[in-house]
Amino acid sequence: TQDWYTVNEFAPGSYQITEGGRFNMLLLVGDEKALSIDGGIGIGNLRKLHESITDLPIDHILTHTHWDHVGAAHLWDNVGVHPAGKGLLAQNLTKNAQGFAKMWTSSGNTFPDWFDADNYDIPAANFGWTLQEGDSFDLGNRKFQVYDTPGHSPCSISLYDEREKILVSGDLIRPEECLFIQVPTAVLSDYPPSLRKMEKLASEVEVRWITSGHTPPYPDPSVIGEFAQQLEELQAGKHDPPNKVDAGNWGEVDEYVFPRVKVWINDAARK
Repeated sequence: TQDWYTVNEFAPGSYQITEGGRFNMLLLVGDEKALSIDGGIGIGNLRKLHESITDLPIDHILTHTHWDHVGAAHLWDNVGVHPAGKGLLAQNLTKNAQGFAKMWTSSGNTFPDWFDADNYDIPAANFGWTLQEGDSFDLGNRKFQVYDTPGHSPCSISLYDEREKILVSGDLIRPEECLFIQVPTAVLSDYPPSLRKMEKLASEVEVRWITSGHTPPYPDPSVIGEFAQQLEELQAGKHDPPNKVDAGNWGEVDEYVFPRVKVWINDAARK
């Protein structure tokens, strides 16, 4: 684990890898190959960790292209991404990386001894293939369906794992946590349709686990429709005026508190 990652096998051949206690990635293993989903913040060697778990060939894909999901993508020759994210794989992420390093240490946290925080950066990844609504692929007795689920970002996708009944949501569904609708790419009006699409899927197939980039695997798909309704009501102005909270680099944001999620949002996302 390189003194940095934690590994949780939450279903057969299904591993949630977490770095820094907050940034989640997945390794899902089929009979013929394995799938690495998202790259975290790239502080350790994610590919080396994956290869210590399986000897099978490993493809790497992204649920979206935010800095905290692409950190290790450069360790693969090429990666799969939604068409809207194709041009974002070579973005300059030095500011994000160095900002995180300073925030991490100023909060009293430490990095592994081998890590050089002063030179921390996230190299560009190479585009390999697109993933979008209607696509499917098979790892060998483990088939996946791909869905466009914009909201958190235009290039966000979700995946359904037919064998283990896992719904991979990227940052769309974050139970018992905070939905970040204050980030520059987020659009409030895109959230409810994406959530309703996933709610419909969960009514048609079994969903045993919902995974996200920042929450533990969650076993209750009823949360999807609940979130959709809350965001529809929020969009319609049906909720009390929000709390105002300091969101650090994002400045002051509106905070709505619901039973199973908080929502951070700003005016830019209400478009």
